[in-house]
Amino acid sequence: MPVHFYKKPVIVAGSVAFLVILIIALFFLLYKNHTPQKEQYKSEKKQLSEIFATLDTAYWRNEERSLLLVKKAIQISKKIADSNALAEALYNKARIIQRFEINDSGFAINNQALAMAEKSHNDTLIAKIKGNIGFYYFRKGNFYLSTLYYTDVENIAAKIHDDYLMAKALAGFGSIHTEMDDYKKAVDYYERAIQKFEEMNNKGYLYDFCGVYSGIGVTYLYSNDLAKANFYEMKALEKANQLQDADRFCRIFVNLGCIDLQRGKRSSALNYFLKALNYSKQISEYSLMHGTIFQDLGVYYLYGKEYDEADKMLNQSLAVSLGRGYRNLERQNMLTLSEVKKQQKQWEKAFKYYVRFKELSDSVINVETQKKISDYQWEIKSQKKKYEEELLLKKYNIQKKRNWMLIILIISVITIALVVRKSLKKSVKLQRYQNAYLQEKMESDEKINALEKLRYQSEIEAKNKELATSSIQVVTKNDVLLAIDELADKSYKGKQIDDTTYDNLKKILKENLNLDKDWQQFKKMFEQVHQDFFIKLKQICPELTENEMRLCAYLKINLQNKEIAKILNVNPATIATNRYHIRKKLNLNKETGLENFIREI
Repeated sequence: MPVHFYKKPVIVAGSVAFLVILIIALFFLLYKNHTPQKEQYKSEKKQLSEIFATLDTAYWRNEERSLLLVKKAIQISKKIADSNALAEALYNKARIIQRFEINDSGFAINNQALAMAEKSHNDTLIAKIKGNIGFYYFRKGNFYLSTLYYTDVENIAAKIHDDYLMAKALAGFGSIHTEMDDYKKAVDYYERAIQKFEEMNNKGYLYDFCGVYSGIGVTYLYSNDLAKANFYEMKALEKANQLQDADRFCRIFVNLGCIDLQRGKRSSALNYFLKALNYSKQISEYSLMHGTIFQDLGVYYLYGKEYDEADKMLNQSLAVSLGRGYRNLERQNMLTLSEVKKQQKQWEKAFKYYVRFKELSDSVINVETQKKISDYQWEIKSQKKKYEEELLLKKYNIQKKRNWMLIILIISVITIALVVRKSLKKSVKLQRYQNAYLQEKMESDEKINALEKLRYQSEIEAKNKELATSSIQVVTKNDVLLAIDELADKSYKGKQIDDTTYDNLKKILKENLNLDKDWQQFKKMFEQVHQDFFIKLKQICPELTENEMRLCAYLKINLQNKEIAKILNVNPATIATNRYHIRKKLNLNKETGLENFIREI
């Protein structure tokens, strides 16, 4: 065929002319289709820019409006296939969810956004998302992982010279050290964050500035330096007055109430709590914050032995929890109401509230566990779908390039050398695409494995919390049963009940008030989560007694000394002594923490 092609110049000229016309037509079609699309994308990118600017400065003012803006941003991003814009939209959705309610959906969305941002190599967005994830772990009480993510934010901020991100990282470290009772370091980090915000002098950061001042106030409150705590909360209040954000007012007034409560100023403390309640109504009369403040007021009146007021506040909190399905808040209300009725010697109601508390505890744990599994499954499926879509897009681009190469190849038949060169070029490109595909698949598998590990770790944390909750519930149950036992004795002595009723009641109480049985049930649940823990512990130190091994089990699930003392019905000083004996038997040096050693087993 090539011989005949070169022997017929007319055919050659006609073929070349045809190819030229074909190429011109293709370019015309491409130009015709591409130009309006370009203009359309320009308009939509402008929309995205405006949405993100609005969310950056006021996402916290109106939850519903902010979520509508995020939804619109997601739709536009998907329409124009802008993965970087989609990542930013998901980041905004996650931080809105995290601000108004703690749940694992925000965490899953953050991880999805992070995968996209890392793909686009957008350092600023990566740092913002990692800050979100660090805040998530902070609220979950996992300070180690929270520190890792805030450290990443700090490193990126230093790399790209972003003062705002640096201030956010420093504020995060301050919050972590406050909760870890390292108040000196916490104050140092907060003051450095304040310095950064002051240097920027940007009113757009008032929300963050207010949060930092309130955070340092809480740090001084925890360290019992009430004068400084009040000073910084008042500075936070000045910023909140400029900001006019009801959520910030709520948190600041609650902190000021706690400060005055410690000072013994009960009337002033109550006034601040009521102010917080008033501002919470501006958010929503059925918001979680609104219900939580009623719960705090109930506890306030309970400590003051004002049982009627406590009952009133707790029932209002209960109305919020029942109206919006805040099951955990309802659970807390039931436990506090049980304590109120217990102190009023209304044992039947106390027991009724406690039974409902137990039912809700089981229900909340089951719902949360199912939700976690659902969230992580959704996240893994979402990531898998995203990678499949990217793979299809790559295949489409490869096919598109092959078509162009085919046109070039038709033209290139004029000279043998050009045909060979183009063929080699095609082969090399195909190999490169194949390598790129394999690399993408490996990265996809690694991320899915990482998600699986994260899911496993979260399940262990959830089961540890379930064990801890179960242990505290046993103590509360035993307190109620002992009170009923005492009442039964008094009623029997006063001849209010007959011998048969008394004997039956004492038998039931004896069966339920069985500490050994409670321990055996806990031990069975514990060994299902941490298999061979007691065997390994005994191998490490055979001298440990049964009670010391029991204490080690409670430390394994992150219970505090006061909680363990309450479970074992001993003085907290006894727990400290037992810890010392365990350390001595394990031959631990001063640098090795007992909790860290046990958690490694």
